[in-house]
Amino acid sequence: MTRDVYAGNAIAEVLEVFMESKVPRIGLSGTETLEFTRTVDRSLLHRWALSEVFLTDARRVSESTYLAAAQLPPSHTYYTEGCSRLGVPDPLLLLECCRQAETYGGHAFFGVPRDSKFLLRSWSMSLPGLLTAPVTDRPGELAMRVRTTNRRGAAGDVRRLTYEVEMELSRHRLGTVRIDVGYIPGEVYAMVRERGRGRPLTPFADVPRTGSRLAPSLVGRTDPANVVLGDVRTGPDGASASLRVPVDNRSMFDHAQDHVPGMVMMEAARQLCLFTASELHGASTPRTTVAGFDFSFTRYAELDSPTTVHVRKSEPYAHVDELGAALPEPRTFHVEFEQDGEVIASGRTHTTTSRAYAAAGREVPA
Repeated sequence: MTRDVYAGNAIAEVLEVFMESKVPRIGLSGTETLEFTRTVDRSLLHRWALSEVFLTDARRVSESTYLAAAQLPPSHTYYTEGCSRLGVPDPLLLLECCRQAETYGGHAFFGVPRDSKFLLRSWSMSLPGLLTAPVTDRPGELAMRVRTTNRRGAAGDVRRLTYEVEMELSRHRLGTVRIDVGYIPGEVYAMVRERGRGRPLTPFADVPRTGSRLAPSLVGRTDPANVVLGDVRTGPDGASASLRVPVDNRSMFDHAQDHVPGMVMMEAARQLCLFTASELHGASTPRTTVAGFDFSFTRYAELDSPTTVHVRKSEPYAHVDELGAALPEPRTFHVEFEQDGEVIASGRTHTTTSRAYAAAGREVPA
């Protein structure tokens, strides 16, 4: 199967058969007992609004492993808003479900104190089954098997955990997420933050709620409130843009924060990669989606300092693995976040551009 098939007269049936051969349908053992019609204690998720809670159940199965369930909303002001024509689950919604499973599991199963602060060290995602995810009229039921490793600290004083999450949607394998998290005791967090900043924390209410925005259609959006980039600049190998901190967006900032959350940074990376894919490679923004990433974080992104997002270069996906074999036209973008002249986070975002709507067995409308 060559790239020319996708670029020319590809039909959805051919793409579906190819991708299903690479990403078989499986069932995670034990997930049939999970509940999808309730909510968990959102205080264990560090969420205020019920509309931002997707986790519905979590059950421990061994000392290091637990199962979790989430319901994917059919409509949401952030996660289902956009100009995508692929009809697949939002990869960042899947990431948020895994993040909620990680947060809940840390508190409920591994003794992380409720007042501990989370320090995201790194995370990665690979979604070879994304384009063949089933389409239903019901809210999606996401089942997760979470295995923990790399534990540091004793019960009640856990300082680090790594979470490896396998995901399936309606018994269809989507892929995996890996999250490496550190924990800081609540009573020392402010001291650690102020020492790292060299100045007191800025109250959330004082963070500016203005900033220029790119046109939504340039970054895969339709609602300007969900655009997090401004002042974009393109070059021969990539692009750069300022990060507009969306403190007025209640999905990205469900509650007051003293830093830019990792989820917002991933949205900024996604938007800049979609923009770059279109500008430099002619990829259709509505037919392009993130299919994977791997990022590491060296320090918190401050709310009161300008942040620049860079795509340093982009290239065809070079790995011989499940992701590269399963998805059409995969491409890798090398991304950095810069603040006060220092790189505070960096990684790679992998996209795929599909010219056929494989999940529903029909062409994507023009």
